Amino acid sequence: MTTTSSRERLIDAATALFYEHGFHAVGLDQVLDEVGVTKTTFYNHFESKDDLIIAVLAHKDAQEVEQWSKIMLERGGREPRRQIMSLFDILAEWFEEPGFRGCMFINAAVAFPSPNDPIHTTAAHHGESMFKVVCALAKEAGAAKPEVLAKQICMLLSGALVSRSVDLDRTAVETARAMGEMVMERHLGAVGAR
Repeated sequence: MTTTSSRERLIDAATALFYEHGFHAVGLDQVLDEVGVTKTTFYNHFESKDDLIIAVLAHKDAQEVEQWSKIMLERGGREPRRQIMSLFDILAEWFEEPGFRGCMFINAAVAFPSPNDPIHTTAAHHGESMFKVVCALAKEAGAAKPEVLAKQICMLLSGALVSRSVDLDRTAVETARAMGEMVMERHLGAVGAR
């Protein structure tokens, strides 16, 4: 049996609280009460609440990229094109989860809008992480301009997230998926053409 460190428990509790209530609405005492640790314990691991937020975002980025990559491989098999398109299915399922509160990284970037804020830059790193995953698959699929294809797909995914979160558009994924299919066809040709 493995024991979870107080640092990990702080990150896990803060992740859930920040996602449900927002970064500014959750105070440090609320996180400490949730975990059952003292401020001394907290400061043994983090310099500040901002430092905790950065750790939460970095942990969530690594976790989400790993999880989504695994799901993409399961759903798309060895077909990079299908793996990329499975991202729209993943989004559609996520949007229907009862606890859906938008994208934690977009929420963080909006809550800390200065592009020089370390929280903002850490949040933006998630987009770069997902871009790298999609770009690698675009190269594998044979795209002449994999970076362009990856950027267009990632923009569609981000747009669907924002449209669903802000406008409450329940058709956001379907719209993004249809556009994604057109983008894929433009870069890779029609399905079965190769």
